[in-house]
Amino acid sequence: MDKIKRTIIDAGVRNLHEFGYPKCNAENIMTDQIYGAFFKSMLEDNLGKDKRADPIIRDILQSLARD
Repeated sequence: MDKIKRTIIDAGVRNLHEFGYPKCNAENIMTDQIYGAFFKSMLEDNLGKDKRADPIIRDILQSLARD
């Protein structure tokens, strides 16, 4: 489970790098308002695509909501 979570977060960081946010990293994607908003959108777009990942995506979304 932690490996899947890390893979999802790393994919979000790579996507934000591609969108022109080179300072995004695995820590600030979860705490920065701008990075988090982009990441939240990406996560929501991926819900339902892989049933194994959905609970982890929901967990990450909950973490974003708390920060």
